[in-house]
Amino acid sequence: MLFNTVISSVALMAGFVAAAPAASSNATAATSNISFLKFGQPTVNVVNHCSSTLKVGNSIAEDYFGDVVDVPAGSTHTYTLPVNWSGRVWGRINCGGENCFKSGMGSPASLAEFHFLDSGAVYYDISLVDGFNLPMTVAPVMKQGLTSNDERHCATSSCSTLPSCPAGFETYDAQGKVSGCKSACTKFNTDEYCCTGSFYSPNVCTTNSYASEVKAACPDAYSYAFDDATSVFLCNTNEYTVTFC
Repeated sequence: MLFNTVISSVALMAGFVAAAPAASSNATAATSNISFLKFGQPTVNVVNHCSSTLKVGNSIAEDYFGDVVDVPAGSTHTYTLPVNWSGRVWGRINCGGENCFKSGMGSPASLAEFHFLDSGAVYYDISLVDGFNLPMTVAPVMKQGLTSNDERHCATSSCSTLPSCPAGFETYDAQGKVSGCKSACTKFNTDEYCCTGSFYSPNVCTTNSYASEVKAACPDAYSYAFDDATSVFLCNTNEYTVTFC
């Protein structure tokens, strides 16, 4: 899932935050500085609970490729990110070459996605829209600014047990080892499964049998592009922990 879907979900969850009036560039910069002072620099701590070293990547929302670092088993890597950062974080055990750096359909992986706002509000989710490879959780380090009783407000988003991978949906690394599982969108690349073209609408593009299997295994995660209602989480804190395995 790309962040145009997350941004559309902001409108669906408008009750969480009040709309702000248009501001000059100076006022916007001042707001960013206030947000930084109050909530701190956007930070994502990646914890590797897997038994092997992970190649952990991150990229901004508009980029298909990202930067990758090695995170040994049992260790943590911390990303300090720019103010207003929107993007995703992923990890891989079996990958080689450019596939380690891809964050989407070309090399499916479980994605932790973030959208940090000037106001201090942060939208976050787990996306399996392009496919999946590792169990993960995403959680705010501190739960502050609570103004709603919604169960997804400052809660942990979890996909601790991966869905079964349909036959023929597996992806492989250069050594022939299974490296992940494609989604129906990645496998078939049709408007119906990808919510593109004439299906680019939450009123038209709904779940399908493959996405329903994913949702049953990981109720918190995005299973298809417009799976907003039960997949977007919100918190007023700028530090999060992504845990793999």
